[in-house]
Amino acid sequence: MRVLFWNICGVKKEAGKRFLQSLITETSPDILCLAEPMVQVSKFPVLFFNKLGYSAEFIHNIRHERLSNLWIIWNHGLSQPSVVSMSDQQLSIEVDWQGKKMLLSFIHASCFKIERRDLWSELAAISAASLLLVVGDFNATLLSNEKKGPGKFNVGSAAEFQAMVDSCMHISTPSQGKKYTWSNNRTRGNVMAVLDRSFHNELWIDEFKNISQRVISCTGSDHTPILIHSNVIQKPSNIPFRFHNFWMEDDSFHSVVKQAWSQHVGGCPIYILAQKLKVVKGVLKAWAKERFPNLNEEVKKATSGLKRVQDIIEISGMSDALFNEEADAKTALLNASKMQEKLWFEKAKLRWLKEGDRNTKFLHLSVKIKRSRNQISMLHREDGSWISDQLHLANYIVDFYKSSHSEIPVEPHYELLDQIPTIISNEDNAFLGVVPLREEIKMAIWDLDANSSPSPDGFLGQFF
Repeated sequence: MRVLFWNICGVKKEAGKRFLQSLITETSPDILCLAEPMVQVSKFPVLFFNKLGYSAEFIHNIRHERLSNLWIIWNHGLSQPSVVSMSDQQLSIEVDWQGKKMLLSFIHASCFKIERRDLWSELAAISAASLLLVVGDFNATLLSNEKKGPGKFNVGSAAEFQAMVDSCMHISTPSQGKKYTWSNNRTRGNVMAVLDRSFHNELWIDEFKNISQRVISCTGSDHTPILIHSNVIQKPSNIPFRFHNFWMEDDSFHSVVKQAWSQHVGGCPIYILAQKLKVVKGVLKAWAKERFPNLNEEVKKATSGLKRVQDIIEISGMSDALFNEEADAKTALLNASKMQEKLWFEKAKLRWLKEGDRNTKFLHLSVKIKRSRNQISMLHREDGSWISDQLHLANYIVDFYKSSHSEIPVEPHYELLDQIPTIISNEDNAFLGVVPLREEIKMAIWDLDANSSPSPDGFLGQFF
């Protein structure tokens, strides 16, 4: 899904039409929202958008005695969205996207802090909905570095904005392109700020696995358009092996590794190490699948088992047998929850969290945000165009590295080596070139962080 938002305040009519036409052609948004076009409903350029492939109908908010400041049009391929909520500062619609109901809230916040408080309350009421994307001009900044130029940073306004984001559990969309989305376009007293932005919730990441925001350069306008792009990315079939530290707590772990490691492999030492790790990896994959089939399912199973026992106790009363059964069910749930938490603790890579704090939901969200930000959703070509299709992205990356690492014929000039002065002595050179001792190698390996990111073979330092 592609959503384009642009506050066109101050744009001249003809220049704005030309830029908007090229912008729509380049980005091909599914839904377009224009803020503050300052036109009456009867004068909205329906035919202009219809020629570009967008519905002749449109949705706008209704403001008493004032012109509408939020206008929404959509691609011909989409069914007409339904209005969920509207006010002077927001217009929320529900869109049917591939069988899923999605809520999009478009914002044009007031310049006055006291009026924005009404908007924050409205967004708090809307945020309970599923698959939520919030995008628009918020007329407020979250951080002090989001404003550049004369004038003080409004701490009170930022605190209220941040309080709304926290209470609604909004996640800021990772942005690409220009940092500042608004400028007063003055030579003297130039001010730039991040006023236009987007947020999404956890369910949006669950559905798309990917979301990014691109700030598009624009001339002749105070605000820059922003494009929000989301892709449904299938889970890859060749998921790399990842070793988990909690596997070592199992009683059978050491015997499994020892048996796999004892297989005879011939060759040089580094080849033997690589091959034995490969054998261990295959054995551990099958062993872990059997010992830890699905931690989330184990937690659900243990929870339902405990609930079943407690329901029986509530009806028939406590007995020695039920007491022991409840104790066993509590132990099973505790063990399953610990394993699940350790798994997500490792995935989240948040070392400042104390183990046992039951931050599983927080860890889940941290991993989802990290995966979303690490996902390459768009790339900028040398010619200035953007790639967003996953297949084209993959081909472009492969071609880039093939070209980058291809052999280029060069002519050696060994005579230049004679011009390099000798700075170190022969004794120092011999010392630097000596083969390190086994104990030195072991000491260097053992000094590494045992819980650091795994190497390409998937094994953490704790395994060694």
